[in-house]
Amino acid sequence: MMKERLDVMTAKKMSLYTSGMWVSLLIGLLYVGIGILMPIDPAEKYRGTEFYEQIAAHPFIPHLWRYIFVAIGFLSIYWISAAVSTLRSKSYEWEGFYKWVTIVGYGGAGLLSLEWMREIFIMKVMTLYSTGNEMYRVALEVAAFPLDPDFIWMFGGFGLWYLVTSLLAKRNQVFSSKLNILGIIVGLDLIITMVFAMTDTIIYFDGGQMTVMQITALLGGIMGAVYHIWMFFDMRKNQAQFEKSMTTLLEQKKSAA
Repeated sequence: MMKERLDVMTAKKMSLYTSGMWVSLLIGLLYVGIGILMPIDPAEKYRGTEFYEQIAAHPFIPHLWRYIFVAIGFLSIYWISAAVSTLRSKSYEWEGFYKWVTIVGYGGAGLLSLEWMREIFIMKVMTLYSTGNEMYRVALEVAAFPLDPDFIWMFGGFGLWYLVTSLLAKRNQVFSSKLNILGIIVGLDLIITMVFAMTDTIIYFDGGQMTVMQITALLGGIMGAVYHIWMFFDMRKNQAQFEKSMTTLLEQKKSAA
């Protein structure tokens, strides 16, 4: 009976490990897609009325990369579960703090999906802004106000989870050391992106303008793509070793009991 319970627990851990590995790959590929689409999005050079005019004229790319962000948010909820399960198989350091960080990470991932879905809706209805009456325009302006205007959850909270998870993983030799260093950088980049979002720092150039947040967010997307694709190969390479370590750990707990 005890052996069967150990087998079930090992199977559960391995199922989350394996599925998380594939989810990480998918997230990485989706980030690659965003990295390709954002620089060629014609609307991103503009702000205000011109921004919505460009979206109305060329809707496909602006909508597509935002839908990809929605998908990344949903998948990141799964990835957080898999990463936490893998990390906690080796260490329970900073337990209270890390539980709080994980909750904040889940909140950031969930809000990522909600915020980008809301923005897609706003972009669609804003094309009617100039033709609507005053009440309609006021309603649109209220609806356009973001759920997370300073990106405290989407970038700050989400980045904090990547930062702390990678620090703990590095301390306990979960995943490769270089991969964890990249995870720390990704987390810091997201937090820095939040800061630039709060300050709304803008760079002006011939033919348009761009916020610094867009630059750091783009760098974060590139590094995020590398991190998650690399994570897939790292987890795949160490899959058998992880299963063996899980079996040994559970047998030790059985003996201690």
